[in-house]
Amino acid sequence: MFIRSRIRSITNKKIFSNFILSILFILTFLLILFNKTDHYLVNKIKHISIDVVTPITKFVSAPITVTANIGAQLNNLRFLRAENNKLKEEIIRLKKWQTLAIKNTRENKVFKKLLNSTSNNIEIVKTASVLTHSSNIYARSITINAGTNFGVTSDMAVINNKGLVGKTVISSSKNSKIILINDQNSSVPVKSLSDRSYAIVKGSLDGKYLISAFIKNDAMPKIGDLLVTSGSAKIFPRDILVAKVIMVNQDHFIALPYVDFDNLDYVQIINSH
Repeated sequence: MFIRSRIRSITNKKIFSNFILSILFILTFLLILFNKTDHYLVNKIKHISIDVVTPITKFVSAPITVTANIGAQLNNLRFLRAENNKLKEEIIRLKKWQTLAIKNTRENKVFKKLLNSTSNNIEIVKTASVLTHSSNIYARSITINAGTNFGVTSDMAVINNKGLVGKTVISSSKNSKIILINDQNSSVPVKSLSDRSYAIVKGSLDGKYLISAFIKNDAMPKIGDLLVTSGSAKIFPRDILVAKVIMVNQDHFIALPYVDFDNLDYVQIINSH
């Protein structure tokens, strides 16, 4: 009995061992198969994600991309607008400088002409700009920005690059009033360059011409003669260009001034030696 029980126990142990080995073999095989299968599944999932998920991602992210692009474009527009405003300001600034440069160039040209218009017997007291014009029937005058502070007093001759303008009548510390030679109350002694005839001219009613008020020895100038200051008056130096004779009658003549009184910008106050 004991031996039979012993044999049965050993047989059961062998069967159990064989069963365990079989189970281990099956598990090992399953593990190997699962490992291979897992690798295959992972790769398959990756391919599916690339083919399926990527388009979905693009579709989902498209609004975000468009919004980001619109934001970038808006920022560019803001930047361009700011740059455009800066350029406009720079253009305005450059135009101001250009205007100032043109004005200075124009002033320099006028000053050169004024300097070239003077002769050796003339002393320039001050070059001044015209502040106001007064052109009416009763008074033709201008106001300049120079007065006693620059040595300008009354009864001083005034010229520009074209010829005789007038004379000072009133001077304050900073400004002076000048009566123009085309005023009816002015009186300028002149002579012609052709035959040295002498006369006194005054302004016409409309201020466009000079009319003779006195002719010495009735010696009439000729049409086309140039009239210059005679120097017989203490105020006006000699040989300053005044006008050109355009009409001669029996008792008077009419001359056209060389100075454009409607466009006076700069004048010179002078003294004669």
